[in-house]
Parts: sequence; C-alpha cells; structure tokens
Amino acid sequence: MPDNMLPEKHFPLQNLELERTDFYTLKGDKSKPLVLFGLRGPGGMNCLWPVVELLRDEGYPEDLLIDSAAKRILETKNHQFAKEPSESPLKRIMEVKPAVAVSEFSADAGTALTVTWSEESYGVPVVWVEDYPDVLGHYANLYDSSMRINPDYLCVISEATRDLAIKRRPTMDPSKIIVTGHPDYDKYANIDREEVRDETRKKLGVGDDEFLIVYSGLLPPQTPEILEHLVENLNQSGSQKNLVLLLSRHPRDTHPEQEYDKVLTHLRGRVLKQGDISSDDIGFACDLLIAPGPSTEALKSAYRRVPSMFVFTGDDASQLTNDRLPITLRVGASEGVFDYQDLKNGLQKVIGDKTYRDQLIGKMEHYFNSDGHAAERVAEIIKKAATRTS
Repeated sequence: MPDNMLPEKHFPLQNLELERTDFYTLKGDKSKPLVLFGLRGPGGMNCLWPVVELLRDEGYPEDLLIDSAAKRILETKNHQFAKEPSESPLKRIMEVKPAVAVSEFSADAGTALTVTWSEESYGVPVVWVEDYPDVLGHYANLYDSSMRINPDYLCVISEATRDLAIKRRPTMDPSKIIVTGHPDYDKYANIDREEVRDETRKKLGVGDDEFLIVYSGLLPPQTPEILEHLVENLNQSGSQKNLVLLLSRHPRDTHPEQEYDKVLTHLRGRVLKQGDISSDDIGFACDLLIAPGPSTEALKSAYRRVPSMFVFTGDDASQLTNDRLPITLRVGASEGVFDYQDLKNGLQKVIGDKTYRDQLIGKMEHYFNSDGHAAERVAEIIKKAATRTS
C-alpha cells in the first residue's frame, strides 16, 4: 500500500504520535516470530521493559517503536538494540510485518491506539498491557467516539482493574482481559522495604523524628498551582511533626526550578531536592506521597505500603465518578481531596491519625501485591497472540 493511500483510520494519530518516534531493532532468532513493542514515555517504557528483556533473552527478534522520553531511558538499558533508519515508522510496520504488536495502555493511550490502528489493517494481533488504569476524560471521549477499537488481549494489573476494564470495554470478550500483574512491579516481590527506607532517609539526611512528604508532580500548570496550596495548608495544619517536603518533578517538566523554589521557601519546615536518588527509593523513604490527579507513583506507593493522597482540581475533579476514581482511591487504599478547602483536613487525617494510616496500609496489602512473575505471564500472552494459539 503506498504511503499516500493509508487507511483513513490512521489519520487521527498518525502525525501526532508516529512522527516523533524511532525504531530500534534486535535481530534475534529468525525462526521465532517478530514482536513489535510500542513504548511511550517513562511509564510505558518501565512497564514493558521487563517483558522486552525476557523475550530478548529467549531469542525473539524485536522491534521497538519508541518516543523521545522513552529513548532517554533506553540509553541506560540498551546494549543490544540497533537504531533502524526509516523514513516513517508506519512505513517500517508495513514493510516488516511483525507477528504481534504490544503496547502499554494508560490514560495517555496514543501509542497503544496508533500501534493498534497501524496493525489492524494488516492482520497483526495486538496485546495491550495495563500500565495505569485510572483516567478522567480520556476513556469517556474515546469510548463515545467512532474510533473505538479493541486489542486481541488486554493484560491487566489486578482483579479490581479487570472489573474496571470489562465495564470500560463492553465490546471486548471478557475472556481476553487477563490478570497478569504489572511487569514493572515484579521488582516489589522480594524487596526489603524497611532497608530501602532507612538507607534512603540516611542519604537524604531525614531523621526518624521527621515526617517526609514527597510531592510527585505532573506537568504545569497543575504542579505550581497545587504546590502553592499544599505549602499554605501544611503551614496551617497544626501538625506536631517535623515536616520535610521534597518535590519530585515529572521527567518532562520544564517549568523553571526557580519558580518552584519561590513557593517552597514559604514552607514552615524543611525542603529537600531529589538529586540523583531514584523516585522509587524516595517513594519508599517518605511517610506520605501526594500526587496531583492520576499518578503512576501513587499506584506504586500502594505496592510500597506508603500512604498516598490525590489532589484533584478544576475540570478533573468535576469529571470524577466512582468508575473514574484512581484504583487505589476506589478501593480505599489512598486519600482523595477534591476541593482545596478540604486539603487541610485531608492532610491532618493522613499525617496525624495513625489508625487511619493503618487502615490505608491494610487496604494496600489486600489489593496490591506482586509475586514477581507478571512479566512471565505477559510474555506468554504475547507468544499466544504471535502464534495465534488459543
């Protein structure tokens, strides 16, 4: 099919997503089916990388359709993939038809949809792997449009998110929505949480008598606005604890650091910078993680057994229904604030009420566990799709 005669269904996202991507390839064992991965952003990259590595070690040839943010992570992991020159990633897909296309699926579903649309026309099965199940308007807008599509398989994090996926994808066969766990969260199966917490707090210079709050920021304008309200309400909270606030910026946040510093100087407590310590280690070290709206870090916080709080504002708060609540909030494993007027009370409850904190942690233990084998389960689904076995 000539480039200028692509199916009409490609047009909505073709330029938006594909023009800023590159291909990386691994030749592997040519007797095995070729697997295409669509990797978008840090979350999608981390979600699928354990599966990429597992299939790579088994000799499967792989193509990575990867965008700029994910490429920066690839640079720290890549020792075998070669960049493939190509005028167009879509042209590459058409020329070298993979046996299966795999993409993470989250609130920002661009790559998943692009890969699916690109492959749907050429008879290639598609697997979506749930990275973050919680969205606001994205799902509603997608499902009310004429662009509804389904993958061949949807790998989800838990039974709770499977129930959500079945409701959100009424046109999909429920037997193809399979609980696998989250590949990136395999790492939580055998980790010593207390050891990581103690070592990281020592690096940060945070004592046992201090209460460490990590604000896990999204992109502006949410982060500067919510941070201002957070500092104001922490100052008014009347907490008897020695508060320490650390801003963990979103990887794509280019807002001037000096603007954040101006806000943080008003805190009646200590302010820290993240430096070169990983977000995961900081997530274990803190006593409370605060996120503006849907956040992968807040979901990870449940696996780390650390209380989290969501702060929703404006249009995000007005769109929320029970089905659209972040999954940890929906099952009672985190705190939610939907109006700035409620922020002070929410902070007092999560910071000062030990019984409430213990209840949150109990819900985390019940709903969010990892056995360390999610990547293996996802890989088996991919193989099944690639060989078209039931």
